[in-house]
Amino acid sequence: MEEGNNLQHEKNVDLCWNLIGVWGSSTERCKDLEKYFHCQNCPVYTSLGRKLLDRPIPSDYQLECTTLLAKEKKSKATNTESAFVFRAGGEWLALPAELVEEVVDMGSIHSIPHRSNSTLRGIVNVRGKLEICLSIGGILGLERGEKPIREGYVTPERLVVASRRGQKIVFPVSEVVGIVKYTPEMLRNLPVTVSGSKAVLTRCILCLEDMDVGFLEDKQLFDALAKNLI
Repeated sequence: MEEGNNLQHEKNVDLCWNLIGVWGSSTERCKDLEKYFHCQNCPVYTSLGRKLLDRPIPSDYQLECTTLLAKEKKSKATNTESAFVFRAGGEWLALPAELVEEVVDMGSIHSIPHRSNSTLRGIVNVRGKLEICLSIGGILGLERGEKPIREGYVTPERLVVASRRGQKIVFPVSEVVGIVKYTPEMLRNLPVTVSGSKAVLTRCILCLEDMDVGFLEDKQLFDALAKNLI
């Protein structure tokens, strides 16, 4: 009842500042304006402001705040890791992001006489330095085929420079997605239908929103590629 009386009292308040005060449109003006210059300086205006702040909290407002505060807080995943996602031929693949040093424009690949094959592509110029160019698609036995359909901008072919424990590899990719964040929940076991080199060199499937990516076993991959340099 007390709350109802307060609300009723507020409804009956004469909002003089909207009538004869600085915000009013009436030709009549409050006589106290000469003294206080502006309604904000008037005790009547200040007094009602204090009453509005001191009024009881509406029950529906209390209920709304209680409901919001009672909701279970959703904690953000903190155990995220980073992967570098790219396309080789018709397959989406990934490596741990920390292994990738840089991505550069695709240049001419010069074959090595009597040495070049499906894995050892040749020599490329990376920032003025000659590097051995290896093919991940070749070591995995991937066919070029048609590129997977993905919405958005499709990047041109690039050269990726990666290193692991001092061992460097340079390999061409058909398309680069870049670095993505993932959590352990986004990793799935490799399907039993995967066999051969792909099964040996792929540790799991990284499930992104719009694609499934083969997450490569970096140690086995680097070892397998190194064998082609001997």
